[in-house]
Amino acid sequence: MSKITMKKLGITSGNLSRRRLTIQGFDQGTQRVVGMTRLDLTVEELKASTLLHVIDARISYNLLLGRSWLHENGFIPSTLHQCFKYIKNGEILKVDADMKPFTEAESYFADTKLYLDPDNMQEVLPSKNSRLVTPVKKFILKLHP
Repeated sequence: MSKITMKKLGITSGNLSRRRLTIQGFDQGTQRVVGMTRLDLTVEELKASTLLHVIDARISYNLLLGRSWLHENGFIPSTLHQCFKYIKNGEILKVDADMKPFTEAESYFADTKLYLDPDNMQEVLPSKNSRLVTPVKKFILKLHP
């Protein structure tokens, strides 16, 4: 999570636990972690406590949920469709993520020309028992007590 997102959520530097950690970015550059915080992340009916590292950088995402978090909570991400899916009570549910994934921080023609507008895209679900969940416009985040 970026410091900008942290501030938008009302989290101050005093709420962060200090950690001497360096992470490697997608561009292979290194970035020192400012601190860590634990938040409750709510997606539809799921509530999960999530440990997030805060970095001081311009990034094109709000939160980066790792593979272990996705697998632990049974989510299947789709970069192409900008969503993730999960199964609940035998139904496949879909949660839309960011519908405008490209920002000024990182927008390349090679990426944007392949992006399909979700309003003009028909997605086929594998089962007639499947239903789509009303799209979630944003994650609901709050500090863990």
